Amino acid sequence: MSGDESQSNNPEQPSPKKRLSNGVYFKIVGYVLTAGWVGFILAASGGDSSHPLFDYIFIVPLAGWIIGMLIARVVAKKSGADQH
Repeated sequence: MSGDESQSNNPEQPSPKKRLSNGVYFKIVGYVLTAGWVGFILAASGGDSSHPLFDYIFIVPLAGWIIGMLIARVVAKKSGADQH
């Protein structure tokens, strides 16, 4: 029994940490920004759907997600990281 085998079975040894991909972090940021925008519009308009700001409650987040996806595609093609 070598020393490497005893270390791999040792529960006290920390396992290598798995990191989330950058895409997951950007999706989380997108969700937070979307929720923040919707919350801002609801607070600024007082929940009144006839308020002029209420027209942008879905348009701005949708545009942000589309632009973000286009940027991600361009960056992935430039870096050569086509992972599907």
